[in-house]
Amino acid sequence: MLKMTWINLIVLFLPTFPLLAMSTSTHRLLLTSNGLTTRALKEEFRRMLGDMPEQQTVWYLPTAPLRDGMCSSFVESQVQGLKREFGLGRVEVIDVEHVQGIALEKQVERLGRIGVIWAEMGNTYALRHHLRESGGDKLVRAAMDAGAIYVGSSAGSIVAGRTVQMAFWKDWDDRTAEGTIMVNWQDQDLARGLDLCGGRSFFPHANGPYASSMWQDAQARKHGHTDHEVVKLADGEGFIIDRDKACHVASDDSSWCTVS
Repeated sequence: MLKMTWINLIVLFLPTFPLLAMSTSTHRLLLTSNGLTTRALKEEFRRMLGDMPEQQTVWYLPTAPLRDGMCSSFVESQVQGLKREFGLGRVEVIDVEHVQGIALEKQVERLGRIGVIWAEMGNTYALRHHLRESGGDKLVRAAMDAGAIYVGSSAGSIVAGRTVQMAFWKDWDDRTAEGTIMVNWQDQDLARGLDLCGGRSFFPHANGPYASSMWQDAQARKHGHTDHEVVKLADGEGFIIDRDKACHVASDDSSWCTVS
């Protein structure tokens, strides 16, 4: 058994999906079910930020909550909370529904070196659609290639994965994003996520009846998701990809990791 500060690392062998055994990505992600709600997740974020969070610039994506019944005051509260709790120097809100193409490129360029991309909870379909239509998905990947940390909460975590059809499992989200988009999400190409996580998909809010492996397996079969690894996250849990390490952080502050 290895130790890393507060975290216990236990090598996890899952032969069904060998991708978990080794991460070759240089990307860094912290994906959660409902945000950084536990000590363990907060400490992991602080570790990934490094010693000078006040020098970090955050691109905050509000697209999902603003099409899921949340308003600008929720976004402002989240932004101020990030600054206050983690000492982040600059958090800029850029909504890819309303800032697109060259205008988006210019706004992102003005941010300079991006330290964190924060993809907030809300409507999964709105976030994925507008990242694609705006060109934001390419800008996200470019920032991550340059070292930015991607932090996802709920919808933001689903979008980071292989397919946003994970939202089909519970079918909570409005597929038209309040009547503003018309997309055939049954089309696997249109439903493709950012795929930042080695071919994994993510199922957040795996609580109560949704935590049942029988129910999860039935949903995977129903929607054709048995061909790749689906990471299930209950509220308070997270999944970290940090270059050559992949870790599942449990709500009780324990962690199961693989280290290549």
